[in-house]
Amino acid sequence: MTTKCRIKKDQNLLFGVVEKWCCETNTFVFPFGEATITLEDVMVLGGYPILGHPVFAPLEDQEMKEVEKELILARQQLYKSKQAKARTTIWMDVFIDKGNELEHEAFVATWLSIFVFPYKSYVVNSSLFPIAIHLARGNPIALAPAILASIYKDLCLFKKTSVGLSKYPVGGEGFPMDVTLRSPFYLVQIWVWERFKNLQPQPMLIEHGEPLMLKWHKVDDWKVDNVRLALDSAMDDFLWRPYVRYADKCGLFYPNDEILVSFMNHLDKKMLSFVTCLRVSELVGFDSIEHYLPHRVAMQFGMDQDVPSYVPRFNETKSIAWENYCRPISDKKLYFPSRLFEGDVTARHAKWWKESVLDRTNFVMKIVGTKRKVSSKKHRPCAGKSNKRGNDGGSKSKTRKVDDLHADVPNENSVRNCLISDENIDVNGSKEARVKLSETQGENRRYALRSKVSLSNKGFVVQHDLQFHSDNAAHAKAKRPVEDTDDDVLVFLKDKYLKNQEVLTRLAKQQDEILRLMALREKSRAAP
Repeated sequence: MTTKCRIKKDQNLLFGVVEKWCCETNTFVFPFGEATITLEDVMVLGGYPILGHPVFAPLEDQEMKEVEKELILARQQLYKSKQAKARTTIWMDVFIDKGNELEHEAFVATWLSIFVFPYKSYVVNSSLFPIAIHLARGNPIALAPAILASIYKDLCLFKKTSVGLSKYPVGGEGFPMDVTLRSPFYLVQIWVWERFKNLQPQPMLIEHGEPLMLKWHKVDDWKVDNVRLALDSAMDDFLWRPYVRYADKCGLFYPNDEILVSFMNHLDKKMLSFVTCLRVSELVGFDSIEHYLPHRVAMQFGMDQDVPSYVPRFNETKSIAWENYCRPISDKKLYFPSRLFEGDVTARHAKWWKESVLDRTNFVMKIVGTKRKVSSKKHRPCAGKSNKRGNDGGSKSKTRKVDDLHADVPNENSVRNCLISDENIDVNGSKEARVKLSETQGENRRYALRSKVSLSNKGFVVQHDLQFHSDNAAHAKAKRPVEDTDDDVLVFLKDKYLKNQEVLTRLAKQQDEILRLMALREKSRAAP
């Protein structure tokens, strides 16, 4: 039902957002923080399941293997025809209303080849036959991780191609004129529309029970002159949790109130899907294995963001990677935040982000806010805020410490949930607490983000090159007490920024009014 939608491609928007992509972390790096397309996005927007068998699951019984042989034979016959290709239109003509027992498998293979894993311009992909056979028999296949892996791979390909344009003279020999993508890349555009209010066109109204994707069916793109500027200045226009407004339609667990569930109890499909979205893991695709790092974008799940830790890879083979993806949950209790709650960044993260990413920009006031009011650390180990970026509801909730949901990875330091334990840090992030937390984390990994500017045929492209490094000097620096933030300066900068935003908003409204009056005048002149 979702793939029946027709999304009008906005190339300007896609070029702008791809420029922000970081291939090392599989996240978009914006001035206000990191964000990315997650399993949650793929499931909610595309309707693809998170749970099930892997896409490389073999055909076990003989009957299924015989069906695959017949499909392969039918495909080979098309290559012997005049068209010499197994195009989807011809393929369906062979099976539709012909009384063929393989019609359903052929239809599913066509759907997979066009919408899910696009292949060579509407040609049926024989490698998808095993998946089609499983799905035709009701066997659950986890399509979401494979789709997300293909999107991550294409984002990196797109980013590297656009950055590499500076190596070629415009129109010269070897100049790449296009990029061939093998993923449902329209999900990237929908992801931007769902989360950036300042880039969002007017969506369509949908009926109860219809897929969310129908909101954007044949919707005209929003004309934006400078996509890069719109992305960089979108701190107040970015929705960290856009789907909680449609909790009854999303197929994920968005409780009205926060809850702590004992894992001894049975987890339903919605709960288990949400937990899988939260955990660091490996995404197994057809031709790549990508790293899934949701702990870098904790606010997208209603949790507070702490400094992200390094996570080891388990991608030696597809089988090892898949075992990492569907590993058993070792936590005794699972925390589910309220759908009304919106996370924030910890004091440590704010300082780290300023020093690592924003040291050469003027976006400090967008990252570091005013110091928070003191509240009982019994209830609020990391404070958060509600309904400031467009989330549904206006009541506040609390966060608590939970066991690790993200990275219960053996033989390595787990990537901790962005929620910090009561014993380690208080809501204000005191010096003593931060020092204690740094000492308990062992050899910390620091990363620095440096920007390289390369010249392309259209102008300058900023290339974010992430370098991870860990040494004793960095560890020693991490143990030093962190100086408190100058709150007065931050309050002044934030107030100044808000005033500037008010002026810009007022000028934009004036400009719209002038354009409207000019249009009316032209219309009146044209009237007989």
